[in-house]
Amino acid sequence: MKIAAVLATRKGSKRIKNKSIKKFGRYNLTTLKIQQILKAKVFDKFYFSSDIKNLNVYAKRRGAVLIKRPKKFLGKSTISNFAPFLAKSIKEDYICYLTNTSPLLNSKIIKTIINKFKTLNMNKYDSLSTFEECKEFLWNDEKSINYSIHNQPMSQNLKGIFKFVPAISIISKKKLLKYKNVIGEKPYKYLISKPVNIDIDTIYDYELAKLYKKNYLI
Repeated sequence: MKIAAVLATRKGSKRIKNKSIKKFGRYNLTTLKIQQILKAKVFDKFYFSSDIKNLNVYAKRRGAVLIKRPKKFLGKSTISNFAPFLAKSIKEDYICYLTNTSPLLNSKIIKTIINKFKTLNMNKYDSLSTFEECKEFLWNDEKSINYSIHNQPMSQNLKGIFKFVPAISIISKKKLLKYKNVIGEKPYKYLISKPVNIDIDTIYDYELAKLYKKNYLI
């Protein structure tokens, strides 16, 4: 089973200016994730794609295969637009898509996840992705969806609702092209919890993640 690591990032973050190169310890969010990928030593090849020249130079110097990012996959392009394009440039059978917005998912955790994926029953699961179990009282527009208001449990006993955390997803190239996504229809839910589940989308997330960087940096 050959697995390729894929990391893609772009300039145009709207909530946090220059998020891809935001400082995080001795690194920035992207160079940190590159170091984590390399230190894990579990990938057959490492692919990198960005419209930020300095990051491309950094990744190439560390052995990454660069995938040029066309303009149509910048701006408002979604993973469903961009992932199939990436997959067509990758030779390996399986793709591990990582994000630089989860800096606390370090090399040790990456290695554990890859090893777990290799043991999965592929007749039962078609992929692996990181999730967190939701222990909150959730509603849609009309009613509660994970508990009864007539028999409200303690929050720690809420079950059956999970939030996808886009820290890491592993899927076959064939299935990625079929689903046009890095997560399959029957993913193995690899549960991560605080603080590893922090996904940097706002300045608050960024500042919160920095509080834990000492223990999770590489």
